[in-house]
Amino acid sequence: MKNWKLSRTITLGITIIVIVCISLLYVMANKTINNMMKQSERNQMETNLLAQTSLIDEYVNNQEELLIAYSKAPAVRELLKDVHNAEKQAIAQTYTENYYAGLDNWEGIYIGEWNTHCIVHSDASNVGRTWRKEADRLKQLQDAMLKNGLYNAGIIVSPAHGQLALSMYYPVFDTDGTTILGYVGGGPFAEGLKNLLNKLKSKEETTGYYMINVVSRKYIFADDKTLMATDIKNPMLLNVIEAIKKNGGSGELSYMDEKEGACVARYQYISEHGWAVVSFDSEKNIYSDTRKNTKVLATICLLFVVVISALAFVMIRLSMKPLRYVEDSIKQLGNLKLQKNKKLEPWIGTKSEIGQIATAMNSLYESLGEIVYTLSNCSSSLSESAVAMQDSSGVLVECVSDNSKATTLFAEHTEEVNAAVSKVAHEVAEIAHVVSAVEERISQGNKHSGELLEKVDQMQKLANSSMITISEQMEENQKSIKHALGDLQSLMRIDEMASKILNITSQTNLLSLNASIEAARAGEAGRGFAVVAGEIGNLAKSSSETATQIQAICNETRNNIANIQACFDQVILFLEKDVQAQFVEFAKATKDYHQSIQDIQDIIADIAGASSTFVDTVDTIQTQIQSVSDVPGSKTVNSQDILDKAHQTEVTTEEMTVIVGQNKENAVAISGIVNRFS
Repeated sequence: MKNWKLSRTITLGITIIVIVCISLLYVMANKTINNMMKQSERNQMETNLLAQTSLIDEYVNNQEELLIAYSKAPAVRELLKDVHNAEKQAIAQTYTENYYAGLDNWEGIYIGEWNTHCIVHSDASNVGRTWRKEADRLKQLQDAMLKNGLYNAGIIVSPAHGQLALSMYYPVFDTDGTTILGYVGGGPFAEGLKNLLNKLKSKEETTGYYMINVVSRKYIFADDKTLMATDIKNPMLLNVIEAIKKNGGSGELSYMDEKEGACVARYQYISEHGWAVVSFDSEKNIYSDTRKNTKVLATICLLFVVVISALAFVMIRLSMKPLRYVEDSIKQLGNLKLQKNKKLEPWIGTKSEIGQIATAMNSLYESLGEIVYTLSNCSSSLSESAVAMQDSSGVLVECVSDNSKATTLFAEHTEEVNAAVSKVAHEVAEIAHVVSAVEERISQGNKHSGELLEKVDQMQKLANSSMITISEQMEENQKSIKHALGDLQSLMRIDEMASKILNITSQTNLLSLNASIEAARAGEAGRGFAVVAGEIGNLAKSSSETATQIQAICNETRNNIANIQACFDQVILFLEKDVQAQFVEFAKATKDYHQSIQDIQDIIADIAGASSTFVDTVDTIQTQIQSVSDVPGSKTVNSQDILDKAHQTEVTTEEMTVIVGQNKENAVAISGIVNRFS
């Protein structure tokens, strides 16, 4: 990630934060929704169960009312008062058949005496039969009718048809309300009730149900018709029966099925009939909608993550656009290009972080431009001085060469004079000729010494002029360099601004931390604010990194400036200690050389006077010869000194030439540094 773009890094961070937050939101919402939907599904099961129970109660009550309404007919009471009256029996039989025809899916309806002897039946073939011959069963039925009025024996297997039917009995009293005349009985097939219960189920509903008799532990209704009216062996239903006996009312049980796995059963107990309605289904069917909603919620959360990440990336790209301009400017500056980026001009002078950076960059461009301009001028001036010094060195070398030749020639002449003087004692006869030759040589020496003196004067003037020029140029260069280095101190403003930016980012980080704490305290309502606080922290971090990079560039620039200053200090120190000192030494040497030549001219003048005296007087010839012998000796010594000084001058000139070359190389190096900036 170190090589990633800042916008990608921030987008990745935001995406991770969004994924974490959306994941937490998904987990919490999914848990809440699942709990609500599971509870809703269970409530739906309970509602359906209550609807089934209500339907059963309503159905049974309706059937009971039909039986009671049948018992209230006058034909029934009149027949029971006179059971042997054929006319009344015919009337009651006709009424019963007509009443039965209006009933829906009834097994039958009949009138019986108190001993269960049937006197009228919807199916005439059953008239005359006695239903309960056993005394105990008869007594049980009579007691139940006396106690409850209408006695509902529940849904039983009909002996006549072998089908489940609702068996009901209702006593018939005389007009006094206490004398029992007999009873009426009958009941519908349970298939009608089952059809009504099935109508409550939708086609998509997977819930199954049982209707059981809790007292007899037998099936009333079941999806498997072979189970109806059989003993219950299902462990779940047995547990329901035990729960009803223990707690009564309604409840819920969870159990494991070998095929369906985890299942849920709800039951509702109808205490007045001893029945229970049990609904059951597997959890995977019950919670299928919940799982669908979970998938939909996951898809929505994933879509939100993608949308938020895309919008965050677009917003960050737009926000980072000015920072890319800053990055381009810094890269240009790293390549020593001093051309300002016009895209940063709108941010110059603004109070934002980008504005402060743009302002500092603009100041840096101006400062570096002035530095490069000053260095360029110094390089040009130094190059011109090097050229002038090179020209002066050429002239000086030429003068030294001429002086060396003249000095050599003069030394040769001096040796000839010494040789001639040494022979004077032996060749007195040729003295006139020798004196003439000496005069001629002296004349030539005088002429050459005059020329040499003029050249030495020129050398002395040129050395003094060059020394003054170099001193003035050095002072100007020192002032220019000090001014340029002083301008570079403006870089400290950038460093100070970067420090201020770091302080701002530190405060921003603190603000982000406080905002995150407050968002955490706010709970669910503060989650969005927590994301914003995180974004502020990330932006402060990126600003801190940018300010740190700017400080690093300032430190690098400051080091380069220190190197340039050290280079200039070395150049100036070299000019002051070496070049200027060499020029001072050269001027001193030319001064000594001038003095020596003047001494030579004085000696030549003395030789000329001695020669004249030598011609006038022969008496003092020995003395003059001795004098001449002494003088050439001293001249030999002076000629050797002159040769040594001429050699020293030549060496100094060569050293100055080397110094001029080094100075020129320094000027070229400074020019190269300047040319690196564009």
